[in-house]
Amino acid sequence: MNFFSVILLTLLLFLSSLISYIGSRNLNILSVLPLGPYKLNFKQVRSCDSSKSYKIQHNFYLSFNQISNATEIRGTTISIVPFDDTLFMEANVALRDKDGNWKDNTYMHKSPKACSSFRNLMGAEWTTVINGLGIKNATCPIPPGNYTGTGVDTSLFSNTNLPKTFVYGTYRLRYYYTRNNEVYTCLIYVFEIKPL
Repeated sequence: MNFFSVILLTLLLFLSSLISYIGSRNLNILSVLPLGPYKLNFKQVRSCDSSKSYKIQHNFYLSFNQISNATEIRGTTISIVPFDDTLFMEANVALRDKDGNWKDNTYMHKSPKACSSFRNLMGAEWTTVINGLGIKNATCPIPPGNYTGTGVDTSLFSNTNLPKTFVYGTYRLRYYYTRNNEVYTCLIYVFEIKPL
C-alpha cells in the first residue's frame, strides 16, 4: 500500500473525528470560526525531520500540473517494513490563529489498523490514490519496497469519505506511524480549508 495513503487516511480520520468534537465543552470553536462546505487546498508537504532515516521514508512534494490544471502530491516512498494493520496512525494538528500563530495540539488522534483505516477513509478513491503513489493493485498490507508516484490530484479528496462540512482555517498536520512507541515515519502537511 502506498504510504501516502496512510497520510491521507490520518488526515481524513482527523476531519471525521473533529466534526463530532466541535462544539463540545472541551473544544467550542463553533462560536469563533465558521463551518460549512469546503475546498481543501494543500500548501506544503514535508518530512518532520529530513535528517532522520525512517523505516517508511516518504519524500513527497506538491507540484502543479499545467496539463490538468491541478495541484498534485508527488514523490517517492522507500519502505523496509510493510504498511499494514500492525501500525498505528497518529496525528497532531495545529490551527493558525488570526495573528498567524500556531495553536498546537488543537486536535490529537490515534488510530489502530493504519492500512485498513486509510483504505476506508479513501473510499471510492482508494485505487486512484494508491496508483498515483506508485503502488499498483494494492491491498492491505502494502509490501516493503521503493515506490515512485505519478501524482495524486488533490481535488479528488472531495470524493472520499471525508466530512462534507468543516471549520474553515489553516491547519498544520503532523502525522506519523508508530508501533510499540517507535516512530516509523513522520510527515507534516499544511493545508487550508476554505469555503466553496
